[in-house]
Parts: sequence; C-alpha cells; structure tokens
Amino acid sequence: MPHTLEVFQSSWAMEQRRPDSFEWSLQEKFKRVAEAGYDGLSIDMASGDYPTVEQAKPLFKDYGLANILVAFPTTVESLEPVFDMANELESRFVAINAKYFPFTPAEGAEYVHRALALAERFGVEAHFELHRFTLTNDLFYTAQVMDLVPEMEIIADLSHAVVSREIELPLDPVHEDLFLKVVDRAAGLQGRIANREQVQVSITWPQHQPWVTLFEDWWLRAMRKWRARKPDNARLNFLCELGPPPYGITGADGYELVDRWEQALILKQTAERLWLESAS
Repeated sequence: MPHTLEVFQSSWAMEQRRPDSFEWSLQEKFKRVAEAGYDGLSIDMASGDYPTVEQAKPLFKDYGLANILVAFPTTVESLEPVFDMANELESRFVAINAKYFPFTPAEGAEYVHRALALAERFGVEAHFELHRFTLTNDLFYTAQVMDLVPEMEIIADLSHAVVSREIELPLDPVHEDLFLKVVDRAAGLQGRIANREQVQVSITWPQHQPWVTLFEDWWLRAMRKWRARKPDNARLNFLCELGPPPYGITGADGYELVDRWEQALILKQTAERLWLESAS
C-alpha cells in the first residue's frame, strides 16, 4: 500500500465556548466531521468534556471515523488508563503532552524512555507532542532530549514553539536549524498557524501571510522527510486543531472574530494540497 495522509478534526476544536453557551452535541460533532470529509476525530483528554469509551466507540463506528488520543499525563504510570482507552478505541496513536517539568535533558529523556516503553508494552503507538507547559515546552530543551532519545519522534504543533521562542521573520540560523530538527522527525502534524505573539491567527488575513508561508514550508518539508523514512503502508496524521477561546481571539462582545470551522476546512485543503506536492 502507498503512503496515505489522514486529516483529522479535533474534539477540543469543536467546542464553542460562546457567551450564549451554545455547543454542538457529541453526535452532531461526529456528524459534521464525517460530512466534511475528515478521516477521523481526536479526543482531547485535557478537556473536561471528553467522551468515555462507551460514548465514543459506537459513534466512531457509525460515522466511519478513526481516532487519536491527546493525553496530558503527569506521571508515566498515569498513562496506563490512556493506553487502555487507546486499545479499546483502536486509536491510531496517543499524542503525549506530559505535565512533567524536569530540569535537565537527562531527566526528560528518562521520562520519555519510560513512557515509550510503557506504550510498547500496551501495544500502542505513542509520540510526544511539541506543546507549551509540558515537557517539550522549550524548543532548545526538546532538541537536547531528542539527541538523547534517537528513536523519539514528535507530533509537531509548531505554533507553540513559534510563540514560546517569540521568533522573528526571517528566521535566524539557530532557530531555523532547531525547528528543522523537529520538522525532520515529525510523526504527525497539527494544523494551527501562529505568529510571534499569538498562538492562533486567522489564516486568511493578509497581515498573517508571511507566517502562513512559513508553516506551509515546514509542513511540506515534514511530509517529504516522513515519506523518506516510513514504510509504504504508513499513514501520516494531520490534525486540524484550532482551539476555542482563549485560543480563538474574541471581540469585546465575547464572540470570535473568525469562523474556526471554516478556517479548519481551509487547513484541511492545504494539507491535502501539500501532501500531493510532497510526492514529487
């Protein structure tokens, strides 16, 4: 089988958090995601409203959607019920956002080794995600941990590192090299575009186009590097993850300034276009 791209929507990104308290029901979320042509839906376990196995499993089956879990463990042991859930739902993989804050790269590497070993014992694919306020909070620190764990691949949510490093355009050589280190070992990509001060910007506004170009260049390179090192039957995940407020910028009335659902569909089309380009 050839390489395939799977584009997912995020359950967290489906939350509205509007002043009028409107929210889609769980079934409506699945219905909208399936009808929009997504391949699957992530379950974000940081959200207080994520579904149980009993709620989610029949919906994934009924709507023909695959899934991933986005977990926020503290200890390595706290991943055990996450991996159990992943097996119950036949998750593609678990994205680990460890709420563990070691001081030295060696301490971080030890946590990563233990977590990946536990995933292997459970028969679950798992990768650490690049994310603020987690073990991978800092790009420089993460690069050092990656050096100590050569098998470590990254779920590349590059928006977090853009903001946390407050990078400027054009990228300086030091930051360019470190971003490419992550890009070149990406096991999956997350669709969100940031600038140096905002983690989630409108992808259609003209003032943000230099950042859109940067992210598209990173994603295209990541896809090509991924293709070069993966077996023919592998699947690359691209997760559209445009978060609700306060990720989504709101006006004085508390309502968002852009339609995140429509923006996610643009990201989906972008990922599909870049995927085709990456084959050449």
